[in-house]
Amino acid sequence: MRSRWLYAGAIALLVLTSGTAVAQGKGNGRGRANAPGQVKKNQQQAAARFADHDRTVANNWAYHNRNALPAGLRATDRLPPDQQARFGPGYVIDRNMRARVYPAPVALVRTFAPAPRGYRYVVYGGQVVLVDDGYRVADVISFNISF
Repeated sequence: MRSRWLYAGAIALLVLTSGTAVAQGKGNGRGRANAPGQVKKNQQQAAARFADHDRTVANNWAYHNRNALPAGLRATDRLPPDQQARFGPGYVIDRNMRARVYPAPVALVRTFAPAPRGYRYVVYGGQVVLVDDGYRVADVISFNISF
């Protein structure tokens, strides 16, 4: 009888401790990176990219409109080489540079998927740029404007 209680106690202890080990798994929806609001933000950031199709369509559009490119896409609007080297995803367009930011051409934007919430398509430095509300660059389509 005594050994029966000993086995039952050992099994109960095993069941109780194994449940705790499973509960300690990474994520579980409560960590900083997996908090409900943070997960949605991470998904939006992942979706805030140009697809390969968008790049192809944009380059074709620029080629066919090379003689009448709008402000922001002209050869004279290109960034200096040192600034171009730093420009890319994560770059924040500061207040002084925002005077040279223009809305992306409607005819071009219609070919893209709608921008994720909190993002918009703009033209800056001879490029089409996807930026968030704080002018942080999410993705860039660069053109070879010397057609």
